[in-house]
Amino acid sequence: MTLRTPDESDIDRLVELAGDFEVSKMLAVVPHPYERRHAVEWLAHIRATDGKDEQAFAIDDRTGLIGAVSFGKLRETPRIGYWLGRPFWGRGYMSEAAHAALTWLFSSFDTDAVEAEAMTENPASLAVLRKLGFEETASGSCASQARGGAMPSLVLRLERNTFLTTTQEATERETEKELVE
Repeated sequence: MTLRTPDESDIDRLVELAGDFEVSKMLAVVPHPYERRHAVEWLAHIRATDGKDEQAFAIDDRTGLIGAVSFGKLRETPRIGYWLGRPFWGRGYMSEAAHAALTWLFSSFDTDAVEAEAMTENPASLAVLRKLGFEETASGSCASQARGGAMPSLVLRLERNTFLTTTQEATERETEKELVE
């Protein structure tokens, strides 16, 4: 699996995967139905921001786009967002992709923390965030364009030092495991 810049070759998969109501209903800014024009507009937006205040990555499993992970407010306290197509749920892809994206963020920007918001009815997303070291800081409500209203949510935060320490410890455990084998 790789993270890469989304491009026009992703449009059909974007429409198919993000257009699934089970995916779009858990996202703040993705409408339902999700049409080709929405995908084209999103790609144009990504090109226009050019990593200045936002960064988006396509998650690619070598068959093409299967989801995306992005950061907004890069010059403030960045906020991570992500989604994964339903056929790819439950395989650990999002934990891996989000970890790689966070590694990029903390190595590219001198930020002390990153925030996230997930709907309370999305336990899979909350589990990914907690696995990465995010801790709950507040409850609130999150917009859902697909549903046309706001949904209960949790706001979580990951401190740079927590992420770096957790990543270092995991690397050390993996090294020890390889030496034993």
